[in-house]
Amino acid sequence: MSANQRTDCFFNLTTPERIDLFRRRQALRVEHVFRTFYGWAMLPLAICGAIATIVFIICCYKAIKTRRVSRKCYALLMNRAIGDALTCCSALVTCTYVLTWHDINRDMVVVIESFFIGSFWSAMVSYCSLSVLKLFAVWKPFHYRKWFTMRRCVNLMIISWTILVLMVSYTLAVSALVKIPDLNAWSGCKAETCLRNMYRSRNLMTASVYCFTIIVFVVTCFFIRKAQNFSNSFKKREKDGGGRIRMVRFPLWKLALNVGTFAILMVPYAIWCIGLVLNPYPCLFQRNYAEMMRLLGCIRLFLVIRCILDPLLAFFTDFQLRRGLLEIFGQQRRVGDQRSTFKQSYSSSSADQNSVIDRSTRSQTVTTIASSLPSTKDKKSASFGGLEVDRKVERF
Repeated sequence: MSANQRTDCFFNLTTPERIDLFRRRQALRVEHVFRTFYGWAMLPLAICGAIATIVFIICCYKAIKTRRVSRKCYALLMNRAIGDALTCCSALVTCTYVLTWHDINRDMVVVIESFFIGSFWSAMVSYCSLSVLKLFAVWKPFHYRKWFTMRRCVNLMIISWTILVLMVSYTLAVSALVKIPDLNAWSGCKAETCLRNMYRSRNLMTASVYCFTIIVFVVTCFFIRKAQNFSNSFKKREKDGGGRIRMVRFPLWKLALNVGTFAILMVPYAIWCIGLVLNPYPCLFQRNYAEMMRLLGCIRLFLVIRCILDPLLAFFTDFQLRRGLLEIFGQQRRVGDQRSTFKQSYSSSSADQNSVIDRSTRSQTVTTIASSLPSTKDKKSASFGGLEVDRKVERF
C-alpha cells in the first residue's frame, strides 16, 4: 500500500522517484531502530522479566492455595503479575520477530505491541483495588468482609481484562481501517485523522488512569495515617528498656514500595501520552516516525524494568513469598528447620521465663504469708479468740 493512500502528510513528494527514495530511507532507519531498541536492548530484560513474573505467579498461587496469606490482596497482586507476564511475553515475541525476520513490517510490530499495555492496566487495577480495600477496612471494618468478598475481587479482575480486550480491539479495528486497502477505500480514514484520534483518546485515558492510581493511594495513606494517629491517642506511649519511644511501622509500606515503582518507572510513559494528547501537529508522528519509535523504545525499557523490580521487592520483603520461592528450589527442609528452631527457642525461652516467674511468685507468696501470720506470742493471745489466724489462712 503506498504512503499517500494512508496519509496526506507527504503531499509535497509529488514525483514517484522522491516518494520511493523517501520510503527506502525511512524503512532503513525504522529497521535499525527496531533491531536495536525493540530487539537487542529489550531481549535480556524481557527474559528476566518473564522468569521473575512467572515465578512470582507460582509463589502467589501456592501461598493462596495453602491459605498462608490474605486471598483477596494476593489475588490482586497475582493479577498484576499476569499483566506483567503478558507484557514480557509480547516483548519477547517482538524481539524474535525483529531479530529473525529479514524484511520487518512495521504494521506487524504495531499489532504485537498492542498487547504490551497489559502490564499498565493490570497494575493500575490491582493497586487501585488494594488501596480501596485498605481504606475500606479502616473506614468500615465491620462491613469489610461482607462487602469485599473474594468473588467480587475476581469480578473486578475480569472487568479489568475486559477493558483491556476492548482497548486492543479498538486499536486493531482503527488500524485496519487505515492500513488495509479495501477498508481504507471504504472508510476514507487517514493516519493523521482516524488513527491519530484513536491514539489520542487511548493516551488520554492512560494518563488519567495513571494520575487516578496515585491519587487513590495518596488519599488512602492519608486516611489510614489519620485513623492510626486517632487510635494511638488513646494508648500510652510504649517504650523499650532504654526509655526510647518504639516506632510503629506504617501498615501500607509494602504496597507503598510497589506503587512507588509504578509511579516512578511509569512517569516516562505518562509524559509520552500527555505529549501526544497535547500535540497540535497532526503529521508530527508520521514525518518523524523513526525518531518517535526510538523514543518509544526507550520508554518500553522502563516498563519492563518495573516488571522485574516488583517481584524482586516482593521476595525480599514478604516472608511467605520467599518461603514459596525456597520451596520451588527444593529448600522445604531448611524452611521447616528454621521455623522449628524458632519455635523451640521460643518455647524454651518462654518455659525458662515461666519457671523464673513461678519461683519469684512462690517466694513472694511465702514472704507474704510469713508477714501476714502473727508471731508466737500473738498466737497464744489469739488462740483465746480462735478467729484471726484461721481467717488469714482461709483468705490465702
